[in-house]
Amino acid sequence: MPNGIRRFLLGLIAIAVCERAAAQDKCTAKGFMAGEAFTMTHCAAAIYDDAKSVALWFSEAPIPAEEIETFHLSSYPKNRGPDNKERTMIGLSFCPGGGKEAASPAAVKTVEIGVNHASSPMISNQWLLKLPADKDLKFEKLSGDVKPGGRLAGRITLKKTSDQQVYTWEIDFDVRLPERTAAAGTTCGD
Repeated sequence: MPNGIRRFLLGLIAIAVCERAAAQDKCTAKGFMAGEAFTMTHCAAAIYDDAKSVALWFSEAPIPAEEIETFHLSSYPKNRGPDNKERTMIGLSFCPGGGKEAASPAAVKTVEIGVNHASSPMISNQWLLKLPADKDLKFEKLSGDVKPGGRLAGRITLKKTSDQQVYTWEIDFDVRLPERTAAAGTTCGD
């Protein structure tokens, strides 16, 4: 193969690798659950296309590929890892566009939240928050297309007291929604 063609093909491969790296999911969740610190850099997203809702799963530990595949179908994050040990995680389910395709912070009306900290089974909680009435949770930024294969990006903050325990976090994410839709998820009706 002539050198010019070889360089051209290698250039195309390099561009494809760079584009794939640029499109990778990015997420950071950090804060405290009942006084226990956490930093999460692993995440997965699921979409329930019938309702235009999403579920986001943030984890301190890497999420195995087979668990991500199951999450894509169920939209239910697991609070135990493959070794059956507790994991530090946050699960969020909401309608980024209020039932429509275009995401925006003002469109989110209800958020289901599940949290778990590996250090103690007592630091496990679930909430159903109604926005904007519930001021504990705020979508500071939210954009993207709520459709299979779309991208969703945002920033979510929380400061909530529950059972005399304080939960605070900042979550930043930019994720690609899977092509495959979940069998169930949050509904977007009032």
